[in-house]
Amino acid sequence: MKMTIYNEPLWYKEWRDLGFECVNGPKTLSLNISQKNENFSTFKKSHDILIRKAKKIKNLQKYFLSYQLDNNEILCLADFILNAFYHVNEFSKEHMEETLIQKFRDFHIDELREDTLKFIDFQNDVIASIRQLNIDNEAKLDIIETLYHPAAMIHGLFDIFRQFEDIYQSLNLDHNLFHSTQNIKENDLRLFFKHIGLNIDETPLYIYPSFTNYHSLVLLIEEDHYVLLMGAGLESQSLTSYHESRNEQQKLEYFLKVLSDKSKFEILTLLKKKSMYGNELAKAMHLKTPTISYHMDALISGDLIHIRKENNRIYYSLNKEEIEHMIQYLHHKLLKDEN
Repeated sequence: MKMTIYNEPLWYKEWRDLGFECVNGPKTLSLNISQKNENFSTFKKSHDILIRKAKKIKNLQKYFLSYQLDNNEILCLADFILNAFYHVNEFSKEHMEETLIQKFRDFHIDELREDTLKFIDFQNDVIASIRQLNIDNEAKLDIIETLYHPAAMIHGLFDIFRQFEDIYQSLNLDHNLFHSTQNIKENDLRLFFKHIGLNIDETPLYIYPSFTNYHSLVLLIEEDHYVLLMGAGLESQSLTSYHESRNEQQKLEYFLKVLSDKSKFEILTLLKKKSMYGNELAKAMHLKTPTISYHMDALISGDLIHIRKENNRIYYSLNKEEIEHMIQYLHHKLLKDEN
């Protein structure tokens, strides 16, 4: 197992998720994990202060307001800037600002991550392609400005990141509190991955504690690496009990939230026919692969899909047993006579 464990949060993911929460509110799909450590209440109080202070920063709406496009893509200017060329674990905090400016200045379509900016037609009229997006005019102008005058836009985003970091440091959190990753055992990780059908092989795994997501486990799956963000307020044992820690009612509520989302429901219906890998799903749904990954995070958290790796591709399939179980539980709650 090629595993690297960090005792500091992944800076880009911390600030991106912080900005998202400040503007859009907490993610609607969440599961309660019961294995909370002794510092959980401290993290909760500090997190609430962080959000309250961060919301006062200017230009948050410009960079973090998320739009759902006509084809169900999720568009956020911060993601547009940050994800065009790099995966999250590839960001170098010291040089990323100037590196991104240079990348956009020397923009070449062949350097883009696969499908990252699929909603823009770079082969034809870029401006016309952006104008057709179902977002407000100011957001369209921000995208155009980023493409043609990237320095000001990227400096603006990183100025927000620096203010986030200043507020974070002002909380004076004892970094010894970030011990959620220190006691992780390889066997616990294997059980965690095995539950979703993915055996840990030689694929690199990067593990970070997370303060912004202090109460969550977040698994990011790319075909050539995995990133696990472990909430700083959780016990390391939450890895092995994560999938069993919710009661039936919590799982049902989560299941219904998933089904109410058009894109997630469509993914499940596609997987009913056969197992599919990320880019295959993206093409079938006319979405970007990062958007598919976004939806997969929610489906994995709800135990609604299985994962396997084959020929360096990540394949997804339905967890039919769990879905059948949820349907039966719903039938019991709504239709079965308790008497």
